[in-house]
Amino acid sequence: MLAKKISNKIKKINMKKITNNASLGKLAMLCNALILGMFIVAMVCLMNFDKVNLRLVSETPAYEAAARELNNVERPRRQAQADVDYYVDKLKILHQEEMPTDKKKAKALQDEIERNVNILETKKDDLAKIDELIQMQLILFEAVKVPHFDLINEAQSAKKIFLVTMWLTILLFVVKVAFFAAWNYKNLKNLRVTSPWMEKSTAPFWAYLGWLIPGYNFIKPYAVFAEIYNETNYILLDKEIIKEDVDKNADFNLGLWWGLLLITVVAMSYILNAVFFNEGPMHLKFSHIGVVITAVGFWVVYLLLETFLILKGIKKNQILFENRPKFDLP
Repeated sequence: MLAKKISNKIKKINMKKITNNASLGKLAMLCNALILGMFIVAMVCLMNFDKVNLRLVSETPAYEAAARELNNVERPRRQAQADVDYYVDKLKILHQEEMPTDKKKAKALQDEIERNVNILETKKDDLAKIDELIQMQLILFEAVKVPHFDLINEAQSAKKIFLVTMWLTILLFVVKVAFFAAWNYKNLKNLRVTSPWMEKSTAPFWAYLGWLIPGYNFIKPYAVFAEIYNETNYILLDKEIIKEDVDKNADFNLGLWWGLLLITVVAMSYILNAVFFNEGPMHLKFSHIGVVITAVGFWVVYLLLETFLILKGIKKNQILFENRPKFDLP
């Protein structure tokens, strides 16, 4: 029984070890490079869509005016056709009547028939003139309609290409978050192995779960990474593995990183959507190329800073890993 307890204790001790997690951090950095490249491609596609869409927006009033003019020309035709149908039916009825034997009545009927024939001819002439106007207006309308619908098809095609590149960017971002979360998960486990007080700190599963809970994901991923970053630094100083704190701007850099992430991913996404896909004030007042350049700029700064922090984290993790004997760990 005693031997079994000792054996279980030895197994438990052997399970505790510091791991080198550099590969996960490097994969996250690789994803950052791919994200930036794909986002730039997406912005090029967005500007291509915008170029076509602006032409479409500028030419739409001319198309709508032509459509209204055609409608105005076609509207009298319904009444003209109704008048023709009315007199055709009336003449049928008059022709079906028996000719009166009385000469006066017979002459009156004949005069009525002739009068309605004349009116019918006039109504037919009016209908023909309206049809002629409609045909002329249709020719003018087709000259506007064909290029208008060609622009619509071109804009839809350009939009689809942009959406494909944007969804690829989002997919790469999700993959990066998965690698980043896995890297943080393993780093949290390292901290629990090296420092007894870390047993009561953030549980490793929050490295994943913090990204998934709506609202909470505006805070928790930052808190997890900041705790790993600062506690690793503290442990290295406490064990005298490093002589002095060479990362004195850590809190500022971490806060700047998280602020840039929220601005880049949340705020800039909203602005891009409002400028390019809504015909509101932002679409009219903002410089479209200026918004794209600003968005790319935010992504560049955010991803570079994040890559810098990951590199620093990898270096600290490797120092921790190389000094395993100071923690009496394999």
